[in-house]
Amino acid sequence: MFGRFPRSLIARRGRWAVLRACLVLALAASGGCGYSFRAPFDKSVRTVFVPMFKTQAFIRDVEKDLTRQVQQEITRRTPYKLVHRIEEADTVLTGTINFVDKNIIVEAPTNLPRQLTRTINVSVNWVHNPPTDLEKKRQPTIVSETLNFVPEVGETSLTATTKVNASLAAQIVDMMEQPWFIEEDLK
Repeated sequence: MFGRFPRSLIARRGRWAVLRACLVLALAASGGCGYSFRAPFDKSVRTVFVPMFKTQAFIRDVEKDLTRQVQQEITRRTPYKLVHRIEEADTVLTGTINFVDKNIIVEAPTNLPRQLTRTINVSVNWVHNPPTDLEKKRQPTIVSETLNFVPEVGETSLTATTKVNASLAAQIVDMMEQPWFIEEDLK
């Protein structure tokens, strides 16, 4: 009756056709809903100045590494251009490392550390150049990250600090996306 094709093959092709049609309809229906695959960065900002982060911790060069990673993340993931002079910038991203901590989680029977954590806490503020009145009153945003590392498998405190800084840089750049609300709406 159906020629050379078995009934199950025809039914399978029919199911795939229905599935494709549903997918096309879903994509067509969601086209006008305001969804976008592009990150919602502020279009009025073109340039960013990122000075060296300040530090209140006594760990060598952690602020240099974090500043470098934030600058690389901005260059890689945002449409903003980094400038090296504050006079040329539309906005300024400043940060202060509040503390850097290393704690022992698991201790070996020989009293040597087996597993440790590295925690870094940063205060970040992104303002226009010159800052608006609302930005002058706004408190900095606190960003913190903790990472476990195991010295027995070759991980060092330096590699843990670098990984934590990379994660912090990604979080800071994520916060540079356009907010879903206007600050006046919160009042």
